[in-house]
Amino acid sequence: MQNPVTILAPIKLAAGKTEADLMAASEKFQAGFVNKEPGVLRRELVRTPDGNYMDIVQFRSAEDAGDIMEKEKKSEVCLSFFAIMDFSDADMDMGIHHTLATYP
Repeated sequence: MQNPVTILAPIKLAAGKTEADLMAASEKFQAGFVNKEPGVLRRELVRTPDGNYMDIVQFRSAEDAGDIMEKEKKSEVCLSFFAIMDFSDADMDMGIHHTLATYP
């Protein structure tokens, strides 16, 4: 049995981008990429208390997470989603967290 992993990916919007831009890009990312990846078990986009956002993605395994993140680098749909983000903050750290349990 594979052990699911969860990625907590902080999102800071690029200058001039809005939450509406994020939502539109997220919908395209979900439909054009995420829904086609069987290694993604679930994805949740949340607003954080500091007014930024976080993409919470649960993968079937660490191997699936790595494979999918490599595919993202070459996908136009993914690159469009990432284009609305500001990656200049060095604290925008995401890590792989081993999932202990998932509840509905």
